[in-house]
Amino acid sequence: MPKEIQAISEKVELLHESSNRMIDVMERQIEAIISSNTTQIEELANLHSTLTIRYTENEQEFIQELSAILSTSTEKKGLKLIALKELFPAYTKQIEYWQAILHENVSRLQQKHHQVVELLEFAMNNNAKMLETLYSKSSEKNKHYSPTGATHSMMPGMALNQKA
Repeated sequence: MPKEIQAISEKVELLHESSNRMIDVMERQIEAIISSNTTQIEELANLHSTLTIRYTENEQEFIQELSAILSTSTEKKGLKLIALKELFPAYTKQIEYWQAILHENVSRLQQKHHQVVELLEFAMNNNAKMLETLYSKSSEKNKHYSPTGATHSMMPGMALNQKA
């Protein structure tokens, strides 16, 4: 196996492993969001952030390696993995496999990211509605009438603050 193909193979494997780790973390994030485990959500968000940095580094290394290989080619058709098929026709199936696996990983990452974002937005909206309901119910129970007959709502704890 040519050293160029070996080097790209290693970079593809690193990207594949990185994306699988990120997908696993996002699946765990989804479970933590559903179970409202704030501690786990925070831990997984930090881990996801670290893995994202590592994935980006692996991606940059892959691009640099691919760029180095294709820069030696006289026929440069852009920085695409598919361009390697012309340089290494004996490894066409391997290159197509790499293409498929990288494409699948990116699709799965986007799908999981979208799920996490949608769940977080749903949770945030529901929490806002719940707080609004709690405060409006609290206001109804804390109505006071002034000597003129006008109603005044007082938030919980306000009466203590005003007397203190």
